[in-house]
Amino acid sequence: MALHLYFTVRFFDDRYHGKDWPPSSARLFQALVAGAKTGARAREWNADQESALEWLGSLGPPDILARRKSDGRRYTIYVPNNSLKDGQSTKTSKQVAPTILVNHSPGEPDVVYRWHVPDADAAGVHLAALDYLAARLFALGWGVDFAAGLVSLDEDLHAPDGLELFTPSARGSLSLRVPNSGLLAHLCECHKAFTGRICEEGVNPYTRPTRFGEVRYRPAHSWEPRRWIAFEMQTLDGRPFAGRWDQAQTIAAWLRHAAAEALLHEELDESWVNSFVLGHTAPDNLGHRLSFLPLPSVGHQHSDGGIRRVLIVEPPSATGRDVEGLDLLRVKLSGSALMDQDRKTARSILVRIGDWSNVMPFYIRTSRVWTTVTPIILHGHNAARGRISLLKTDRLLRQAFDAAGFPEPLLQELAFQSAPYWPGCEAATAIRVPRHLAHWPHVHVRLEFKEPVEGPVFVGIGRHYGLGVFAAPQEQ
Repeated sequence: MALHLYFTVRFFDDRYHGKDWPPSSARLFQALVAGAKTGARAREWNADQESALEWLGSLGPPDILARRKSDGRRYTIYVPNNSLKDGQSTKTSKQVAPTILVNHSPGEPDVVYRWHVPDADAAGVHLAALDYLAARLFALGWGVDFAAGLVSLDEDLHAPDGLELFTPSARGSLSLRVPNSGLLAHLCECHKAFTGRICEEGVNPYTRPTRFGEVRYRPAHSWEPRRWIAFEMQTLDGRPFAGRWDQAQTIAAWLRHAAAEALLHEELDESWVNSFVLGHTAPDNLGHRLSFLPLPSVGHQHSDGGIRRVLIVEPPSATGRDVEGLDLLRVKLSGSALMDQDRKTARSILVRIGDWSNVMPFYIRTSRVWTTVTPIILHGHNAARGRISLLKTDRLLRQAFDAAGFPEPLLQELAFQSAPYWPGCEAATAIRVPRHLAHWPHVHVRLEFKEPVEGPVFVGIGRHYGLGVFAAPQEQ
């Protein structure tokens, strides 16, 4: 089991005055330095504390659990301006917009920072110094945001009730500062500049620290839209191509191998292509791969369920080279042939279309209600005493949605059946699946989210190759 370092913060009041919520790990880093080096405590500063902070900053961005908040009432205060005009001190207005901590209770955790610890021995070396620093924390945020800190090292600390989890995410909506290498020395330089900011020429206002990293975060209990690229399939002589509804995973395999070949021609790392494109991922990171989704034609009473269009969808964890891979495929795959399994016969040609909003709106719109076009493949058996168990099926479905990035708090109502929800689609058991999935239950599902979710939506253990794909009805 993974080892984690937990830093727990308890505020003395239910008001927080910093601009960021949750407070960033860089803000915590600054607060620890201030607590240890303010007043007489500065005489106790030593190399162990310095080394512990440098090690903490090297752990990367932590997960943050924070109490839910509401916006407090704004008010104005007047403070001395950072300038001297004709020897006279002037004042300026300052807007204060406190954050209210919902259900704050003295003594209960308000913020918990959770770092993954790769080296247990190094953590043991620095734990005593970090505990010393935590004990000297007196504020987090403004100087009036009094707080107490506690450090612990644990494999799996139970998350306190009432705290919301924020996780690093390349496309998260929240940007938070994180410590950079050398931040401790930079803070000391800024403090020295601050103490000498007033001179005969006036006041130097440029003494704030600036050398931070920046990481995007998102609430873990929220859906993160994903980047995708889309193609239409044509026959070799330029006519529309339509695969059968039950061939979804077969067409996904054609598309997956075409993508891998296109990227290998760019001389990209073969091991990365095998993992990110072909799906041979590490056991602890199964979802970090491209998803290949054939899209049956649905949405009309005369729809035939034929597969004429395909999507390639990026995982939310994609960064750097992963993002570049999807951008390359956007260009490289246009005009490429999809070959069958024996790699001898070209079955169709991929063609990009500029505006996809009119040709596949059911898959990419934003909606609260979604229903499967191809069935979900469950990851466990849902029968008890020879009969389908509603409780087992519901539990397995909720686990499947969570694994696909739709956590429990997002789900409003679930229903499942064997019959299709869309004209042109077939019963759940009629879909062709790989041999290793054949013995698992197949179900069509209707889901209502608590808030609108932007497509594409795909769930289940076959979700990366065309199974468990959802579409949203026209009107809700």
